[in-house]
Amino acid sequence: MKTCVAAVCSMFMLLVSCSGSREFKPAFNQPLQPVMQPGFVYVDQVAPLVKTNLKYAGYDNFVGRPLDGYHGRRAILRTQAAQALKKVSEDLYRQGYLLEIYDAYRPHTAVLDICKWGADDGDQKMKSRYYPHIDKAKVFGDHYVRDFSEHSRGVAVDVSLLYAKTGKPVDMGGHHDLLDPSSTTDSTLVTPSQRRNRMILKTAFEKQGFANYAPEWWHYRLLNEPEPTLHYYFPVWDGMTSAGRP
Repeated sequence: MKTCVAAVCSMFMLLVSCSGSREFKPAFNQPLQPVMQPGFVYVDQVAPLVKTNLKYAGYDNFVGRPLDGYHGRRAILRTQAAQALKKVSEDLYRQGYLLEIYDAYRPHTAVLDICKWGADDGDQKMKSRYYPHIDKAKVFGDHYVRDFSEHSRGVAVDVSLLYAKTGKPVDMGGHHDLLDPSSTTDSTLVTPSQRRNRMILKTAFEKQGFANYAPEWWHYRLLNEPEPTLHYYFPVWDGMTSAGRP
């Protein structure tokens, strides 16, 4: 278990960036047992139709390993976001689709881990799969990856579609976290059928108050979010107790 777990129960304002220009000094007087912050829930408790496949808890991601703070496989969101996601999943199910969620709440420790990865020019083992057409130095510069994330506020999700009858993936014209111009939601670099599938996803999310991040067809953020300035550090951990009522 990484040393950052000692601070997992605390909630902090965002005080750091990849540049290191502002110093973050967490308190380490918290219990080691992680506790879910008030206002957060496991997605499967609210939206049972959603299938979970957390990419950053495993090795199939652009870093190529589990990110700091991912110690479980259950997706977590702010309660409001989970409730809105439930409505999205029900709408899509009526159309013959299931939602598959690749990332939801992301501990800010994972964001800092990504920053550390970005500074290591020698680590490019996942380039051929995740950023084949851009230099690693442009991953941050071209805003494919940022040094802050709505995920750390618990109001953003990375998702795709499955066919409800078979459970097989819908062809979206590229995989999650493919850092490439073709990943733009309305890209003309994909086929009309693939673009239409992206629009099915986009329409369902927008109806429930989510906004798409245009460079990434898979990324959606709840617009009417609580506490939009807060980023959280507690880990993704299965079986956490709650620090208080949502």
